[in-house]
Amino acid sequence: MRFPQPVRVGDLIGREVLRPVESQDVLGRVVRLVRDHDGRIMVVVDFGGFLGLGARPIAVPVDAMVLLGQDMEIVALSPAQLRRLPTFTSTDTTDVPNDTIIKVGLAKPSH
Repeated sequence: MRFPQPVRVGDLIGREVLRPVESQDVLGRVVRLVRDHDGRIMVVVDFGGFLGLGARPIAVPVDAMVLLGQDMEIVALSPAQLRRLPTFTSTDTTDVPNDTIIKVGLAKPSH
């Protein structure tokens, strides 16, 4: 379930991004938040790799994610879909300032 809550963008930077399964694998970390050319807020995640090596940035819509304690969880995309996302480039995006308040869904642990 998602219960949108106001959150300061700067408080999301650096959070681990988890997979929405019982094992809660870490998929990456939040690097920054941007607005795309349509005005949608996207969360840029360093995705994949091992201990930060081999990771690549991907952009995930903020409404596809929820807060789960001190972490974020991707709930609307499977790991296979995430692997198919293109590598993020900042073309046609603008950074969302750290002091901006946005709404992010809130979730309870699924296990």
